[in-house]
Amino acid sequence: MTDALDAWLDRAVLDPADLDTGEAEVLVLGEFNHFVHEKGDFRIAMAREARRLGFNVWAEELGWSDGRRLARYFETRDEAVFDRLSLFGWSGEARADRDDRPTGIFRASLETYPFALMRAEQTRFYRALSPQALHGFDVAAGHDGGYVDLFARLDATGAPQAWRAALARRPGETLEEETTRLTALAAEAPAGLDRLARADLSALIDGLTYTGLVKTAATYAETAPAMAFREDAMKRRLASIRALSPGRLVLMGHALHLVRDDAAISAPGIVGPGGGRTSSLGHHIGRELGLPMFIVWMIYGGGEDSQPLPDLPRRADFGADTLNARLAARFDRPVLLDARQAPDTPVRIAHMYNTVIETALPGAVDALWFVPRVSPLRV
Repeated sequence: MTDALDAWLDRAVLDPADLDTGEAEVLVLGEFNHFVHEKGDFRIAMAREARRLGFNVWAEELGWSDGRRLARYFETRDEAVFDRLSLFGWSGEARADRDDRPTGIFRASLETYPFALMRAEQTRFYRALSPQALHGFDVAAGHDGGYVDLFARLDATGAPQAWRAALARRPGETLEEETTRLTALAAEAPAGLDRLARADLSALIDGLTYTGLVKTAATYAETAPAMAFREDAMKRRLASIRALSPGRLVLMGHALHLVRDDAAISAPGIVGPGGGRTSSLGHHIGRELGLPMFIVWMIYGGGEDSQPLPDLPRRADFGADTLNARLAARFDRPVLLDARQAPDTPVRIAHMYNTVIETALPGAVDALWFVPRVSPLRV
């Protein structure tokens, strides 16, 4: 295996300007850690090539409402938009009569989430991006601004006043009552309601449902139902994105949400995408919808991150038997590697929290962006 890996690496380095995605309809930029500075470098570099290759619709692992607001940023380049993104800590549209923040395993991370650093890093990327359209494909918790976006759309499209009024928040209602009420109203939506308003309402309901599922989960194992619901909600967002913005699509997010075939990945002990109960978004795209994909993973050899879960590690401690360690011993600068001709033998890839997956590279991933050492998010 060592000789085969070395032989592959002797010819694997690829100039990004020579990247060819063929007939792919979906370009995946999958990072294994959201909370490192070098993620921005990876995305900015790949954005140049995506533009060259004709990919013009972008979707990111962030809430639908944040995506709607970012679309306005790309129309106007007005950075005041950033003040009202939940990704950056905005909670000014949360209910005043109810606290929907998590009380279980994720409560601590909400208190320690690096919102200011995330804003600085994401802003750096957004300033470099010029998409035809951008969307968010993740769910969002109860502090998301989905109500404001939905009502703005309904005002613009002249939805019936009685139905619109019934959508408004009711003082004192529980999370379950609110979700049930909106679900019933969605089923009674007027025939003339446009596609974007329907997508806004669906995303709002999914965010509330996910909040109810994840809110009290006391252990990572107990988050499995929420993770399964979240993954299926991502598939609904993808359907909306494809309907609203036809074109060659770039998907950005954690690599395990965006694999081509779930069966090709072994990730023991991880409550990850789908919670072990439903297929990942990537599997849905590649195997269930049959869309041609070109997948690029960003992996790294060591360093530290800014992840917010206090009970999990921030410093990389990757074993010598990992592909990460092998690449770190060979490369001292970021490189793009063509993975399509790699040995068809499983390798171990370490990532955030020092967790490890095992996969054969060909078929699972088309290229690797390898960074020898990563660093925490920075201003």
